[in-house]
Amino acid sequence: MNDMPVYPSALQHRKPPIVQIVGYKNSGKTTLVTSLLRLFVQQGLRVAVIKHDAHAFQMDHPGTDTYAHTEAGAVAIAITSPLRTAIIREQPASLEQLIDELIQGSREGYDLILIEGFKREQYPKVALVADEQGLELLSELTGIHWIYSRLDPEQVAEYMKREDDIHSKEIPIIPAGKDGIMDMFIALQAYIQAST
Repeated sequence: MNDMPVYPSALQHRKPPIVQIVGYKNSGKTTLVTSLLRLFVQQGLRVAVIKHDAHAFQMDHPGTDTYAHTEAGAVAIAITSPLRTAIIREQPASLEQLIDELIQGSREGYDLILIEGFKREQYPKVALVADEQGLELLSELTGIHWIYSRLDPEQVAEYMKREDDIHSKEIPIIPAGKDGIMDMFIALQAYIQAST
């Protein structure tokens, strides 16, 4: 691991490489994202993450001042400390809006943006296949660059051959697990280097 390259931080306001991690619910998206994050951070990269939630979510909690502000009718809350800043808005945002806000709001910029979810967006994707139902996802997606699978790679390859209209190019199938995380990390590292 010590002979891996160390990257300089991104230039401010430059759009960094963006990769989506997509899969059905409970396919391991967050586990893969956090595992990759730890490896990228060890290499000195500044990584931002955007997560899609198909349901209503609550960032703030009763008993905090910002929760009281929201309950009193504020449509946006900003809170900052010497170490962290958060903005909570009572409105939806598109993925492009979120990416632009992240880039514009960062002093140092980012070397990579990982997106968890947003299946219909057009960025390069890691498709997670946790079970046979997950194979169906491959037919629904565009922009798949890598497949990270708990299924036998041969089973995934066979499915892709049967569904020959899915993808015309060879897509690497990376077996899930500890070795697979490292293989995925190396593949994404190469993508980052080719993108900068």
